[in-house]
Amino acid sequence: MNNTKTIDKPEYHSYDEFQNRSRKLKEIRELGINPYPHKFPRVDPIRKLNKEYETAEVGHSEDAEAGTTPHVFVAGRLVLFRSMGKNAFAHVQGQTGRIQLMFNRDKTEVEGLPQGDGESTPWKLLEKKLDLGDILGIEGNLFRTNKGELTIYVKKVTLLCKSLLPLADKHSGLSDKEIRYRKRWLDLISNEETHHQFQRRSRILHLLRQYMHKHDYQEVETPVLQSIYGGADARPFETHLNALDQDMFLRISLEIPLKKLIIGGMHRVFEIGRVFRNEGIDRNHNPEFTMMEAYASYW
Repeated sequence: MNNTKTIDKPEYHSYDEFQNRSRKLKEIRELGINPYPHKFPRVDPIRKLNKEYETAEVGHSEDAEAGTTPHVFVAGRLVLFRSMGKNAFAHVQGQTGRIQLMFNRDKTEVEGLPQGDGESTPWKLLEKKLDLGDILGIEGNLFRTNKGELTIYVKKVTLLCKSLLPLADKHSGLSDKEIRYRKRWLDLISNEETHHQFQRRSRILHLLRQYMHKHDYQEVETPVLQSIYGGADARPFETHLNALDQDMFLRISLEIPLKKLIIGGMHRVFEIGRVFRNEGIDRNHNPEFTMMEAYASYW
């Protein structure tokens, strides 16, 4: 007989799923638990834990239960849950990676929920009220399973955010490109590579600034709203400034204000900022995008 229970992506219409999760949210509140607390005391980055204890001996589940293995705090989104008898295994995913959890029917506590009986026990809450996509705060001790997977023996779980809509299918992910580009937050949840793209972009901008500062360029910010647009052959977005009763434009380039700074005596300037062009849209052409421009008086 197989007693394994799995929380998986229900095959519901999104509205039905929203109603189902909203009911669980109401029941959680009736138990006296705040499903959206303001803070969680501290968080150990999951990537750091995976790297630090990749080959280190951290003991077995019995050691973790006794509290003799490293004590950690993590937070992340629940992406897998399966209940197996007296234990349940789960995966939470944070910005820096994913790690396995083990909940115990008798030992795991839920923040804000006293040990009770019937439907109000911590175990019943974990089995019946959690859904994939919920964000959890975890306190526990590390151990390694018989298969060698680094796992947290959960002593206490805190519900940090009850999710009211389901995640994308865990196997195919978010495959619709139109949704991926229009709803980046869903893309970030479903596709790890998107996280890497954001990290690479941030790193590139950091290195560009580092290079420019090294060569004595001063970073500046120039107005996004301009009374005259120029610096490129493009159609602008138009608006109206009520205080001055004046038509204004979102900038289409950075050129003219930067050159005015050069005239004013700033010898080397650069700007990294958003520009706006009221033109077509495709994968490589967006109405707003980031541009970098630099000017120098002397070389």
